[in-house]
Amino acid sequence: MEFLQNVDIGTMLLLAIGCVFLCVVGLLVMFGLQLIGTTLTTFLGIFEFFGSIIGGGPAAWCGCLVFLFICGGIATLVWVITSCNANPYAMNFCQLF
Repeated sequence: MEFLQNVDIGTMLLLAIGCVFLCVVGLLVMFGLQLIGTTLTTFLGIFEFFGSIIGGGPAAWCGCLVFLFICGGIATLVWVITSCNANPYAMNFCQLF
């Protein structure tokens, strides 16, 4: 502990700033890696979902395929209904709504 007796205030201040910098950088790296990991997990989970549908065989993913067709039909219906409001000369189907 004798080497601490000869340290001036500038060196101590430099050491304190370095320690604070390392703590801040450490926190940023930890939260950054968590954010990157969460983003990659979410992004790759989408590919895993479609990969399990494709790789499951016809019996395993038949229900999922029906679900995707239902979602596509609902999206198409919403698109048709919203496009009817934009067209002043709407066809008879749009006049039902």
